[in-house]
Amino acid sequence: MREVSLESFGKFRNIVEEELAYRVFEQSLRLLGGPRKIVLYQRLTWVSSLLEAALILVLYRVFERTPEEIAEELGISVQTVRNVLRADPEKALQYLEEKLKAEEAEEKDVHVHIAGGLAKKAFEEIEIKGW
Repeated sequence: MREVSLESFGKFRNIVEEELAYRVFEQSLRLLGGPRKIVLYQRLTWVSSLLEAALILVLYRVFERTPEEIAEELGISVQTVRNVLRADPEKALQYLEEKLKAEEAEEKDVHVHIAGGLAKKAFEEIEIKGW
């Protein structure tokens, strides 16, 4: 992982955090097939979850915040943060593929954090490219 010095960002740290989160979010949308596909499949509720997961991953993996710090800063539960951090990208993609094919409204595996898995996969792809 690329070493990041928080001191070097100073007052711009929040801007950098958000810019990195936008990149992860944008890549997550691409993995889903783009905004049009999200609308066509009536999955607009995923958008806020994807953005939340993207920000959680950036704060944790790049800026080395603890789950507790992230939860407090974002006003969410520590359990939500932990669910995103341990989400399995491959399971999330597999689940989506199955769900979209069958167009089922019911979840098959409640242990799959879809937004977390997608954001994690997007984060990894962007990290490999070097941001």
